[in-house]
Amino acid sequence: VRLNRSVVRSQMLQNTFLIEIVIKKLDIIVPIIPLIRSLAKAKFCNVLGQPISKPVWADSSDFDIIDRFLRICR
Repeated sequence: VRLNRSVVRSQMLQNTFLIEIVIKKLDIIVPIIPLIRSLAKAKFCNVLGQPISKPVWADSSDFDIIDRFLRICR
């Protein structure tokens, strides 16, 4: 199946909208300090909240990264 540019752009905009909704909901539900502790425990960042980069993450899709983040938040 071959998608034209408008279909691809439309799908990208839909995904962006969904990501924004998820982030807004998380912002309301999750307190910051416990979130940073959880992310540090999962090696996403240090205890100060500064991100830790890993070469493996460069190959991860946006969905995979957000999915991992959401599992940590639960």
